[in-house]
Amino acid sequence: MNRVFLPLVLVALACAPALAQSRAGLTAPTNADIIDSQLAKGKGSAARSTTTGSPFLFAHWASGQVVSTSLGPRRALLKYDLAQNRLLVRRPAGDSAEVMLAQLTEFTLRDSARGEQYTFRLYPNIRAPKPALRATFWDVRYDAGRTALLRHRTRAVFHRGNSPSLAGTTGAAWHDMSAYYLKLPDNTLAPVRLSGRSVLEALGPTHAPALQAYVAQQRLKLTDEADVAKLLAYYDSL
Repeated sequence: MNRVFLPLVLVALACAPALAQSRAGLTAPTNADIIDSQLAKGKGSAARSTTTGSPFLFAHWASGQVVSTSLGPRRALLKYDLAQNRLLVRRPAGDSAEVMLAQLTEFTLRDSARGEQYTFRLYPNIRAPKPALRATFWDVRYDAGRTALLRHRTRAVFHRGNSPSLAGTTGAAWHDMSAYYLKLPDNTLAPVRLSGRSVLEALGPTHAPALQAYVAQQRLKLTDEADVAKLLAYYDSL
């Protein structure tokens, strides 16, 4: 099923001299075995053989799309390493190449069997206290108006004793770590927790009565991403 994307994308990303071998190319050749052995560098490599889970968003190759400023959208088979913030593309020969994220504005991975799709997007014009946040690829949970719900995701190894969820177990496991932010109409980035108080405070006092009434009327639970997205869609309509 994934071979549908090979002729259009992988040739463009991995084989065409304009991409893979030019000075402005999107990919840098790499050895898949070396990549795998280096994934846990600085994150418990000695225990990798006993570590459960994966540093990748999806452990398997997923159909997806990359968007660059120079080439526009291109389909590809992708893996995204959340631990090392690296995007890999599968090439026709079966090996992989690392996509140079500095050349991208957005990329998407989807797993049709599980009904999951994730878009990671760059927001270079946001007003953020840390410059590094303007170079971050955000997991976009909502962005259909003046506001956006963004999630910063990474993945790290937690050993026994470091995580309550691993109590009574041996070895280690990869765990997601997330931080949520709201992008406000003035492009300010506001850190939030998924809670009614945090989200409503971040949206400010101007529309507070209307927002509170909408939450009550729709019985929204602002601990849930989908309900926060509904509230932001309503906010964008005001």
